[in-house]
Amino acid sequence: MFRTKKGLLGAAIAGALALSLVACSSGDGSGGQPAPGESTELPEKLTIGFVGSLTGPLAASGINSLAGLKAGAEYAETLHPGMTIEIVERDTAGEATAAVAQTRELAQAGATAIFFTTEAFPAVQDVLNQVKIPGGTSGGIAAVLGEVGDSKRYKYAFSTGAGNAGDTAVTPLLDYVAEFGDKIGLVEDASAFAVAQADLTEEIVAEDYPDLEIVRTSFPASASDATAQLSELQNAGVDAVVLWPYGTPAVTVMNSFDKLGWYPPTAGVLGLGTPAIVEATPAGLAEELAAGPIARTFLDPSLDTTGVVKEFVTRYLEALDKTEFTPLDTVGANSFDWSVLIAQAAADTGTTDGDAIKDYLTSGEEFIGANGVYVFGPDKRIGIDADGLQLYRSTEPCSNEGVCVAVD
Repeated sequence: MFRTKKGLLGAAIAGALALSLVACSSGDGSGGQPAPGESTELPEKLTIGFVGSLTGPLAASGINSLAGLKAGAEYAETLHPGMTIEIVERDTAGEATAAVAQTRELAQAGATAIFFTTEAFPAVQDVLNQVKIPGGTSGGIAAVLGEVGDSKRYKYAFSTGAGNAGDTAVTPLLDYVAEFGDKIGLVEDASAFAVAQADLTEEIVAEDYPDLEIVRTSFPASASDATAQLSELQNAGVDAVVLWPYGTPAVTVMNSFDKLGWYPPTAGVLGLGTPAIVEATPAGLAEELAAGPIARTFLDPSLDTTGVVKEFVTRYLEALDKTEFTPLDTVGANSFDWSVLIAQAAADTGTTDGDAIKDYLTSGEEFIGANGVYVFGPDKRIGIDADGLQLYRSTEPCSNEGVCVAVD
């Protein structure tokens, strides 16, 4: 499916990931070896913070992320007997500016690392530099990605969001729509995430897809109708569409497609699998609608060679008192994996010092999570590459074992 120079064939990817999971797994769940000269004594207590919206209009995402973080901490304690992992939470109520003071509070309370929801992450970067602790997120890194890394402005930013930001979120969507023609429509709402991803899409097309022509349109995130913008794409004769809106703006787009009676092949964000969006998706559009990408570990159960996906699904559903697993629940793996990675780094180095943990995370060690194998570097802060991802059918249900329907 992948057409760019960065892609690999699906079968080869699956086999490579399976081998990688086996290669970097050990009997005690270790993701790497201690750095030379550093203590291997297991820290007795590890504190991981959470900053995000637990009330207000963005609460659903925050509640899911917190559940994943707590589930990951519980699982990590089974991998490292003797280590207690405490999750300390702060509610921004959807106000990104509140995250700044809350980040300082958690740092003063001894947090080794913090996980942030998407809207809270950009605002706290300067504070993370000051307090010297790593911050993880899903899609929040998208708005600051160009300035992230040891050689750049924001040195403590990480993303465990396998397909939520950066090249890894864009190339699978472009590979899919490019199968239908060379003129691609690009739709964004006015949110920081959507604009950043649309900008990145144009940059990637210019570099890696010289035969593609992009026709871009935008509508306000608060708008209740986007038929005028979609009409622009229809009149331009685009062959397929890439969507960056999620949440309510994505519902608006789906309703607008139906009003026009226009159903082009479309690819969009993982959140297109949200029940409200699925309900609004026209039947004609669903036939060639691909979403994501999500980690291949949620599409092929044979890749769960360590059992971590099963652990995530079981513990995450229990944390939310749910019985059905949906595509959007895979987002919970991002915060789950953050707990697992931070605990592994603390166990391998024998320290809970945030600056030391950050250095270890960027050392090139491999870490196993529900999303697959993570490798970070000094300027590589999205740990999962595009070859570990695949698109899924957003209108098809996932099994309660965490297996969703892949786009072939």
